[in-house]
Order: sequence, then structure tokens, then C-alpha cells
Amino acid sequence: MRIAIIALTKNGSEIARKIKSKLGGDVYVKEKYAHPGDLLIDGEFIPFVHRIFRKYDGLVFVMAAGIVVRAIAGVIEDKHKDPAVVVVDEKGLFAISLLSGHVGGANELAKRVAEILEAQPVITTATDVEKVVALDVFAKEEGYLIENEKDLKKVSAALVNGEKVKFVVEDEKALPKLKEYIYSVKEEEAKAFVFVTNRKIKKSFDKPYVILVPRNIVLGIGCRKNVEFERLFEFVKETFNNLELNIKSVKSIATIDLKKDEEAILKLREALEVPVVFYTKEELKEVESKFPVSDFVFQTVGVGSVSRPSAYLASGRGRELVYIKKDGITLAVYQSKDKE
Repeated sequence: MRIAIIALTKNGSEIARKIKSKLGGDVYVKEKYAHPGDLLIDGEFIPFVHRIFRKYDGLVFVMAAGIVVRAIAGVIEDKHKDPAVVVVDEKGLFAISLLSGHVGGANELAKRVAEILEAQPVITTATDVEKVVALDVFAKEEGYLIENEKDLKKVSAALVNGEKVKFVVEDEKALPKLKEYIYSVKEEEAKAFVFVTNRKIKKSFDKPYVILVPRNIVLGIGCRKNVEFERLFEFVKETFNNLELNIKSVKSIATIDLKKDEEAILKLREALEVPVVFYTKEELKEVESKFPVSDFVFQTVGVGSVSRPSAYLASGRGRELVYIKKDGITLAVYQSKDKE
């Protein structure tokens, strides 16, 4: 996290340097209070804040909260784009999470700053105050994608207000952290729904809901040379539809390194916004004995199978969901092993 620590007074500058000694980052102060290594606040304060606002992941202001509110008012957008903003008073007694508390990390930054200064962290986000799970933070920490994010505020409000929220958790990795929310709630009684799954959800209700999608599916691919991207992509989508899997749960594509310039695979990488893991034939041969082999594939690429061993390795020797062939393409869909 790249941090800027900004102060306007002599005492504030000393506090800023104390924070930097533990967190690192850049200290900005007025020229008359500068020490070697400090950066200078140049020009008028509000334009200066606007210039540096997007350059950092977190900004710690050692000054009155009102000054900070006025300074950042013209540049804030939303919690997914704005940096974390923390305000520390001139005496170093309080560290206030002011902006982007959850997704931006201001809550955690305020706690770290408070620990350094032996101050009181001030967190006002409702989920923290009420001690209920913050779904956006949980998703960020655990690597889940959020679907139907427009309902996130409504679902969070239901949790904060103690209303019945039905949790459907199908990802084993999430069970320990969400176990206190998994209890018997009838669909008709629920005010909101939370799904943690890589499956497609067939909605039979008209209530707020969010889906946390684990990125735990690996797509192993073998194909003839110069296969058309459109044909490959349609085959992938058709396979996921048949499996009733959410295609957004794909975390990577896996294949042999001889396909590193295969246009269809590279385009699929862009379409799914995931990396491609390439394996050498020597690496694939190490696990080749676990799968049926093809003489044709061996004569073509020097190993008897590509899609299955590639997906097997990339998934951490996970579980095969399907292996299927069509029009010169082989797909192996694997679910990664959950890491403890």
C-alpha cells in the first residue's frame, strides 16, 4: 500500500514522521517544518491534495477533519476507486477512518496508525460497529468476485439491522468464516440472500441478493493449430452452461507451451480476463500416466495428453468436473483444491 502522510503544523509534521517510521510512505509538510527526506506541500492546499489524491493507495492527514473533508470533496468518486483516507488529530489521540473504510482499506489503516501512535482508532462503518461480516471486504480478502453488486448495500443493511438473511455457502473455503451466518432460514422468510458458489444461480425470488463467486475453476485446453476463437469460446460457454457453472469462476487457462502463440487461446485469455499457464511437455509427462493418451497427440506435440494434465497441474491436482471433445478441441474443467 503506497501511503502519503500530510501535515500542516510543526507538531503534525513530527507525528507524520513517526507514522512514516513504521509504515513507510511519503511525508508532505510545509517548507518551514521540513526535515531531510520530507516532501513539500506546494501551492494552495486543496489543489495540492487533488494533484496527489490518485497517486496513493492511502492518505493519512494529520489535521482537523473539516480541512480534509473540504480538500477531498472535489475528487472523491466511489469506494472502488478512491484511496483510503485517515485523519489523525494534532495531538495524535485519534485515528479516524474517513473514506473507503472497507474496500479501500481505511479501517485497517486507521487501526495500524492508532497502534503506532498508541491512539484510539475510530471506525464508523455499520458492519464494524455491529460486528457483522462486511461482504465486500470478505470478497476482497478471499478473492471472490461480487455479482449483482447493486444489491450489496441492501443485503448489508439487512445484516446490520438483524434481519433474516439466507446464506447459501457451497464453497468449502468460506464455511469456517461464515459458519455463524449459516442457519435455517426459509426462503419466504428471508429479507435478503447471499450465495457463495461457482454455480449459476437460478433465481426464484424477488429480494436483494449478492453472489460471491470463488475463482477456483481451471480450464485445460488442447486444440488443433489455428482453431477459430469463436468456435473455442462457444464451446467453453456451452460446456459451462451444461455444467451449470458460472464462467466467471475461471481462475486460469492451462495448456502446453507449444500453444503460447495460439491466437484463439490468447483471445480467450482476454475474454475471460484470466492468465494462461503454459507447461512444457516434460512437465506434462510427469503426470501423463494418470490419463488416457492419444497416439495422434503424442506424434503432434510429444506428449500423449494436453488438456487433462495441464488442468490437473494448474488446479493443484484438483478434481475433474468434465473432459470433453469437439471440433478439434479438448476441454478439461477442473476445480482447484481448497487451500487451508
